[in-house]
Amino acid sequence: MISYESFLSRDANAFRPSAIRAFARIMNDPNVISFAGGAPNPETFPAEQIATIAGQVIREKRATALQYGPTRGLPRLCESIATICRGRRIDCTAADVSITTGSQQALDIVAHTLLDPGDVVLVELPTYIGGTASFYARSAELAGVEQDDDGIVPHSLAEVAARVRAAGRRVKLLYTIPNFQNPSGRLMSQSRRSEVLEIADRYDFLVIEDDPYGELVYVEHADTTPLKSRDAAQRVIYLGSFSKVLAPGLRCGWIVAPPALLSRFEIAKQAADLCSGMLDQSIVDEFCARGELPRQIDKVRAFYRGKRGVLLDALEQHFRGTAEWTSADGGLFTFLTLDPSVDTTESIDAAVASGVAYIPGAPFFVDGSGRNTMRLTFAKESDDRLREGVVRLASVFATTKC
Repeated sequence: MISYESFLSRDANAFRPSAIRAFARIMNDPNVISFAGGAPNPETFPAEQIATIAGQVIREKRATALQYGPTRGLPRLCESIATICRGRRIDCTAADVSITTGSQQALDIVAHTLLDPGDVVLVELPTYIGGTASFYARSAELAGVEQDDDGIVPHSLAEVAARVRAAGRRVKLLYTIPNFQNPSGRLMSQSRRSEVLEIADRYDFLVIEDDPYGELVYVEHADTTPLKSRDAAQRVIYLGSFSKVLAPGLRCGWIVAPPALLSRFEIAKQAADLCSGMLDQSIVDEFCARGELPRQIDKVRAFYRGKRGVLLDALEQHFRGTAEWTSADGGLFTFLTLDPSVDTTESIDAAVASGVAYIPGAPFFVDGSGRNTMRLTFAKESDDRLREGVVRLASVFATTKC
């Protein structure tokens, strides 16, 4: 029997499995009320419109929709994405856009192109596991930066960057999700965004701004204007996606970046898949061209706004005084913090036995902290199951000192 360990690359030995994917079985168990997944609710998918458009593009545009295409993506869709970004106050054209197979591929391409083994990537505490997986896969070193309810704490960011520099190392990237972050649900204030860019200039690193949730806003006066909108130094690589507002099965994300970087990302993508799926792109392209996207976003916002309210009300009823949680003013998540003596990982089996599931917070923290936290999503379950799930969750932790 061959041992394959000696054949593995150094990067392969740095791969980290997803702590979220490990919960896939219980996420889909109908007997378990799941707060664990981060997937959009299928009720938000415009299935009939997509079916009609898919039939049309297959019949009428088969030479494009069923064929290889340009690596950067369908030109008209690139223009639609540039229009979306300009609506977010980002100064760009279609030439600044590259379409990717979901924003997860965008993360992988950026990491592949920019990171050498041992390079330092700064990440929020907590941060998205899919981002850290891409960086670990390139044998990067990750350093955590503190967050509070206004997002990245600038003093912490500068302090960590200075410490890395003093050690003779180089910070290559900061990875941030300013709008309703996964997993914390937090919205970075606009003043903090300006400070982050000033620190990036001072310590000479690039910024990956991941923005899959910016359209999912449930309160008035939430300012989601991207960092990229004030990127005078051209340090920000902006990632977006149609997954949360349209359908994740249409694997369609994008990168907006300076031309010198975008050309390198294009070569990296050619090595990965030549081009993203042209049928997916053709469907999304036609959906946008018909002017359907703004109405779809309004529907998705209304759907999740109601579910967010149900979950927060239930938490207020059953966890007041025993936990704190983020306000989930947008996105798909709230983040609970319990007493420091609690380790939420240790209660997973008890929770599943009680018919409820959540994601423990520790895997989202690259510094080993966060053991007394958990991520909850309101996207998946019905209102009644959300309420019942919180009751079951409170019962699990009632015997734990909080």
